[in-house]
Order: sequence, then C-alpha cells, then structure tokens
Amino acid sequence: MEKSKIDWSVIKLSIITFSICLVVGCSLVFSSYYFSNKLSLELNQNKRLFLSVSRRYIDVDQEEKLLQEYFPQFVALYNRGIIGREKRLNWIEALRQSGEKINLPSLRYSINSQEEFVPEFPINYAGYAIYSSSMQLNLGLLHEGDLFELLSFIDNNAEGLYTISECSFSKASSEVIFDKNVANISAACQLEWMTLDLPGGYRIKI
Repeated sequence: MEKSKIDWSVIKLSIITFSICLVVGCSLVFSSYYFSNKLSLELNQNKRLFLSVSRRYIDVDQEEKLLQEYFPQFVALYNRGIIGREKRLNWIEALRQSGEKINLPSLRYSINSQEEFVPEFPINYAGYAIYSSSMQLNLGLLHEGDLFELLSFIDNNAEGLYTISECSFSKASSEVIFDKNVANISAACQLEWMTLDLPGGYRIKI
C-alpha cells in the first residue's frame, strides 16, 4: 500500500500567503506596541511638563499676591531708612531740631563708620545682613526728663531704627541751678542705628 504524497504545489501559495500575513501581523503588533509605548512616554512627559508649568504659574501668582501685599510695606521701610542706605543727615537734623526745641544747654554727638552687626547668637537673615552705626551723645540736661523728650523727638522725626546700648548720668554741679542755659546733669549715651541691607557692601535699590 503506497503512502499518500502531499502535493505542496497546491498549498504552496497558501503557505506563502500565511507567512506573509504572519510577518505583517507581527510587524503591526510590534509597531503598535512601539508607538503605544512612545505615546505613553510622551503623555507622561507632557503631564510632568503640565504639572511643572502649573506649579510655576501658581508660584508666580502667589509671588505676585505677596508682592502686591508686602512691596508697599517694603518701600515704606526703605523710605524710612530701616532698609537700604542709612540716612545720617536726617539723624543729625533731628538731633539739631530736638536740641533747639527742648532748649538743651549742650548737645554734642559723633557717629562711627557703619559696620556689620554680629549678634551674640546665630540668626538666619535669609540672604540679608544687619548693619550698625554707633552714635555717641554727650548731653547737658536741666533734668533727666530732657533725655526722654530728646528720644521721643528722635522717635517721631528721625528716619531709621535705633536702640540704646548704654547711657550714664552724672551731676554737672553740686547745686541745682535754675537756668535754662546751665546743665544740672551730664549724660553720655550710645545709640546703635540698625539697617537691613545686602551683605558684602552691596546696596538694596528701589
């Protein structure tokens, strides 16, 4: 009994067609996977970019609100001499006017050069620096109340921020003299005028 022989010529075209379809199908599957993966990566990148832009927009919006809220206050402090360049001429004029108003028997002053203020404990100034200028006052007073009037006048008229680091009193004479041109008390005080500015000698400018 003879074995049946397969006539390959009959199914040859079908096999070739099937092979071609298989190759094309595999190529389509691979291509779809490739493009799907590529699109997924692009989508994720676009999402990250969108989130980054959104955060930047929110940050800019918040900064704009903070700027609108606090910039006028910053300008006011700058104009008062608390931020930026100190206003020594204004201090001197305020002292002169106060001495004339209170009728102090004598008023002498000297101001040292400005130096960076170094506190006894560490403080984070967030990129800024505190500067201090020492002012020595030597006063002839009729009575101790004259000093408080002087400081009150400076508070209301001088542009800047200061603190009193020390102050000492002594009798000018053994007797009280009721004469507006004669001092009964001598006072020596040291004031520290404080200014917020940029470190390294750079200046805040508006």
